[in-house]
Amino acid sequence: MQPKLLSALFSLHEKNIESILGKLPFGFSLVTGNYIIEYANDAWLEILQKSSDEILGKSVFEVFPETEEQLFPLFEKVKTSREPLHASEYSLPVIRDGREQEVFFNFDYHPVYSDQDEFQYFVCIAVEVTGLVRIKNKVENEEERLRLATESSLTATWDIDLKTSKIIHSPSLSRILGYEDNERFSHALLREHLVEDDRINIVDKAFQRAIETGVYQYEARIIDRNNTEKWIATNGKVFYDQSGNPVRMLGVLQDITERKRSEILLQLSHHQLNTAMDATKLGTFDMNAETQEKYNFSPRFFEIFGYDHKTERIDSQVLEKHIDHDFMEIRRAALNKATETGDLHYQTKINLRDGTSRWIEFYGRLMEPTPGRNAYISGTVRDITVHKNYEKNISESEKRYRFLADSMPQIVWVSESDGRLTYFNQATMDYSGKNYNTFLEGNGWLDIVHPDEKEENIRVWAESVTSKTPFVFEHRFRHKSGSYRWFLSRAFPQLDEAGSVNRWVGTSTDIDDMKRQDEHKNDFIKIANHELKTPVTTIKGYVQLLKKMRANSDDKFLLNSLETIDNQVNKLNLLIGDMLDLSRIESGTLPLNQKPLSLLKLVTETIEDIKASDQSHQIHFELSHDKDIEVFADRDRIAQVISNLLTNAIKYSPHATEVQVTMDVENDTATVSVQDYGIGMDSAELDKIFDRFYRVSGADEVTFPGFGIGLYIARDIMERHGGRVWVESTKNVGSTFYFSLPIFNN
Repeated sequence: MQPKLLSALFSLHEKNIESILGKLPFGFSLVTGNYIIEYANDAWLEILQKSSDEILGKSVFEVFPETEEQLFPLFEKVKTSREPLHASEYSLPVIRDGREQEVFFNFDYHPVYSDQDEFQYFVCIAVEVTGLVRIKNKVENEEERLRLATESSLTATWDIDLKTSKIIHSPSLSRILGYEDNERFSHALLREHLVEDDRINIVDKAFQRAIETGVYQYEARIIDRNNTEKWIATNGKVFYDQSGNPVRMLGVLQDITERKRSEILLQLSHHQLNTAMDATKLGTFDMNAETQEKYNFSPRFFEIFGYDHKTERIDSQVLEKHIDHDFMEIRRAALNKATETGDLHYQTKINLRDGTSRWIEFYGRLMEPTPGRNAYISGTVRDITVHKNYEKNISESEKRYRFLADSMPQIVWVSESDGRLTYFNQATMDYSGKNYNTFLEGNGWLDIVHPDEKEENIRVWAESVTSKTPFVFEHRFRHKSGSYRWFLSRAFPQLDEAGSVNRWVGTSTDIDDMKRQDEHKNDFIKIANHELKTPVTTIKGYVQLLKKMRANSDDKFLLNSLETIDNQVNKLNLLIGDMLDLSRIESGTLPLNQKPLSLLKLVTETIEDIKASDQSHQIHFELSHDKDIEVFADRDRIAQVISNLLTNAIKYSPHATEVQVTMDVENDTATVSVQDYGIGMDSAELDKIFDRFYRVSGADEVTFPGFGIGLYIARDIMERHGGRVWVESTKNVGSTFYFSLPIFNN
């Protein structure tokens, strides 16, 4: 080393300085302003794996040409700024052990100036930190792998300073709380997301335990930023200072919402299952599939077999002790079948310790063996004693029913809910001459129905089955002699609590004699109507002639008598007309001459006709529709209906003086109502008012005059027009009759 150099740097003895620099544990070198290496200690030479002859007196960039691009700007910056430069973990390719290696150094470059402020040297200090860098990189890699593992498993990490409450957390925690990945929040804000009840009763208590034990664990609910409820699970560890004070807490947090929901659903499912088991009074058990030994008995199982589950125990062969001997073979067959199908099912009788007997039903499923567990049967047992007794009573009742049905001369039959006939009594066989099985094969029973009624019979029956409404039909059945007789068949559905049909019960009554009597009656009515028309017409003609001849007579008695006779003849004409209409209705020959007509005009004219013949009541007509109403109908028949309703309103309100008539339109339907303030009807009478020959009685039980066929005829007329007629009434208050017709649209 040159004495000039050493004196300039240290002002110390030359030998001492060189000795000290040579033994430094880090690299030390001096580089001139022209980048010539003038000194390098042993540590520097060791780092560079070179000898002093190879580098001293040579340019830095001659020794390390690959560093010129990097180092030259740094040297120049130090020279001009006069500020030392520190470069951490600087990487240099170095040949070691015969191969190039990446070596890391911490470099310090210090400029040295003379007293005259002239630049003299670069003091270069190099400390190799390759080992530290590798350790650091390894730690960082481990941390990155840990971060990726936690992020990929949706696990958030957090670090809380217990003194300042400052929290450092991963992006996953932000996402769980509904924030963006780059959003950060305080520990206080995190606590605000906790459901208050869980924060008080779960989280705060878990925190206190953690301070004492060092372990922080809990599961609780949060409300995230989007107002969605979630479940979280936290696991953490508390760190303490030398004095034992908690200073830091590290941990992880996971969103366990799906798992908790599954747990809740599973708990709910178990609860529902247990509730259902309790409701159905099912006992449960498990059974060894090979030995038939039973275990895991539920309390209900004890109860069914007459034991107290709180004070008694049942051994594994409990069934064998109580099963009725007559059912051993049934049980054995069911167990054998279970080994083939996997399903166990049978019913048996058991004898209890108190001497009583019960019926029980077993259901079970063969469970496949699992590691550590052999195959077993998981099953249920149900007490079906009441059901069995009920079946016995039903069977006995059915036998009595069939005996009674077979004893009846009337045809009795039963159908399933879908319309299939499954039972006929003995009278059916006696009448038809056929055997029982013939009637049960397909529609074999239709073979005795007259060909003219078969198609309609099928249609009406199918309609009743579909609509669940009673079946009523008149048809002819062929007798075993080959002749046909008329029968009236009726069937009614038996409904359960849900309104579903369980079965149909029907009867077929021989009405052939009644039909013939009706034919004779109709023939009589026609003859009587024809024979009565002539004398009544003659009487009416002479009465009208006498009224004209004596119109100016002073004999009041004579005039009143003629008026009375005329009114009675008119009533007689109406009765004769109703009788003829009744006959035509029953024979299906009531004529209709339908044309477009004004309903408003027809109602108005009919009201005026009634007023002209009876002044006892005021008839008020109210029209709620501002336009004329046209219908397609038979003018005379609709007038007949209106007249019948008006005369009834007057007749059945003897103590009133008014009748109210209204007409309105709704949904392309015209409706006319006639309201009286008379005797009214109760609900029982409302069900019969449109029946043939039914007449309403007054308060004194005196029946008003008439045949009771006017409303029957009115209903038929309205149905033939595609309309309807109905009534609303209150006893001793009055009645309102309505009829409606479709509006005619051209």
